[in-house]
Amino acid sequence: MSNSLFQISVEQMRIDDQLMETGGELTPELEEALAINAENFQLKAGSYATSIHKFDSVIDAADAEIKRITAIKKAAQGAKQRLKDTLAFAMDAFGYDKYDIGLHKLSFRNSTAVNITDEAHIPAEYIIVETKVDKMKLKDALKNGEVIEGAELVNNRSIQIR
Repeated sequence: MSNSLFQISVEQMRIDDQLMETGGELTPELEEALAINAENFQLKAGSYATSIHKFDSVIDAADAEIKRITAIKKAAQGAKQRLKDTLAFAMDAFGYDKYDIGLHKLSFRNSTAVNITDEAHIPAEYIIVETKVDKMKLKDALKNGEVIEGAELVNNRSIQIR
């Protein structure tokens, strides 16, 4: 069984062609070739399915690890911000704009930010409008027979492994 799944598929097409050439007559040689090819496919397809399941497990474990690490990151970011806020509050309370404590130099940096108090009063030239296609609504319309230029329904097939 050293054949790849592709080679097994090509061999099956070759056998099918031979069957067409013989008018569908199943010779003992073709019958044996069909049996061997079917067995090879079964073994190879089983190996593929096992590997796919294994990768599903790896993906699930990676997703769980990403969630765990994201939670650690979020907690660290929150703790960092609370420490910075407390430090800034204390420096303000003591009247320090700068403070040097050996390994660390603390200071405030001034910056400017825009605070929107009422978006309804902002002139249109400062508004960004994004458009997005509603694919679900479009799909329903196409399924109902509407002809919509620039869109079409495409039937896909995906393999299910249980």
